[in-house]
Amino acid sequence: MIVKSFVLKQQSLGKIASLINEETVAVVRPQRKIEALFREAIRKTLQEKKQADDELALIQAYFLEMSDQEAYQQAVQNTVESIATYLREGMYVQTSPYAVEDYVMAKCARMCAQAVNAHVNATFIDGTEIMLCRTDAHGDQHFDWQASRHQIQARCADVPKPVIISGGYGRLDTGYIVRVGKDGAHLMATLIAEVLKASSIEFHIEDHGVNGIGAMTYDEAAHYCASAKAPFSSSAIWPAKNAGIPILVKDIADDSFPGTLISTGSAHQTAVLADKDLALITVYGTGLLGRVGMSGAIFSCLAGAGVNVRFIAQTSSEYSISFAVREEDQLNAQEAIKGLFKENPLLPLDDVVVANQAVGIVTVFGSKMRNLPGTSGAVFGKLGAAGINIIASAQGGEELSISLVVAADDVEKAYFLLGSM
Repeated sequence: MIVKSFVLKQQSLGKIASLINEETVAVVRPQRKIEALFREAIRKTLQEKKQADDELALIQAYFLEMSDQEAYQQAVQNTVESIATYLREGMYVQTSPYAVEDYVMAKCARMCAQAVNAHVNATFIDGTEIMLCRTDAHGDQHFDWQASRHQIQARCADVPKPVIISGGYGRLDTGYIVRVGKDGAHLMATLIAEVLKASSIEFHIEDHGVNGIGAMTYDEAAHYCASAKAPFSSSAIWPAKNAGIPILVKDIADDSFPGTLISTGSAHQTAVLADKDLALITVYGTGLLGRVGMSGAIFSCLAGAGVNVRFIAQTSSEYSISFAVREEDQLNAQEAIKGLFKENPLLPLDDVVVANQAVGIVTVFGSKMRNLPGTSGAVFGKLGAAGINIIASAQGGEELSISLVVAADDVEKAYFLLGSM
């Protein structure tokens, strides 16, 4: 059995259908273009308080063009009408816009999976029935790995193949529909493969695999996929790694590229990736010295403000902590930290300064870096010789990557210099 993940758009429907056979479990999610149309319908309804008739008509036409099968066409019309009714009710009922978006976007994913199913006559399963999440005592939502594994086994193990599953969304223990992480469809594919003991996994995307690289280890792929530009998130790799199932990442539009094989195989040569549009925030001052729990307090307040931290560096002197966030999060991050200082009278922080600057991160990664003396020296020397100042750096103890923070204007130059090593 092979588990395959697809992004659906009209032009790729025929190709997707040709790649599904009696041994396939396929997870299908929508392309960004059609997702944008659904989100515009939501925005118009909730923010402008207008009926999104034009957007819903375009959505219906988009899906009706994919198959003239009578049952499918009726299902599309019923689903669009149910979305229209739900949005009309949302105009007058006080409800979370996030809850509305997740519910409607899960319908979008379901329609995409049904469009594929109309061409292959498979067993259809709504992904929200097998991807389960829970709410903790603090009201935070978490993906429930064990409950989802049990549900996948119960719903997918003994049904006739092929199987088509709508991807990206799950269900809370309260019954509400929620998005599963950054890229829940790929995570769903690898988790299903782990539970059902698949022989392999295929991600069919609109790119030359993972940055055009032919082969990577699981750890190398996890490091690369931590980048904002990655084709899928690192979390999708772990179920496959745990079960030792190889992942082949292929370009659905270009058969000339054989794909990127992610497995336990040989380590790839050192590679480089760049992450731009970041802000480096540094908190420094003598008030931080010897303060137990200071790092925990800072990062907890950032988490509470919904700020994702992309990079962390702290010196052994405990005088400063630096971390990188997306540019759009920098003001929110600064306000959260200043609020932490202001609200805690027990911290002697009168001299603490919070500063930020526009930066980018260049990361050199690869399993062949491990236990190789001189790697860091070669990287730093290359940038130093080119006059590029390294503002901050970090290397994990696993020796798989070195991340270097440089000024925003130096990111492209540093990327090409290190890529030529």
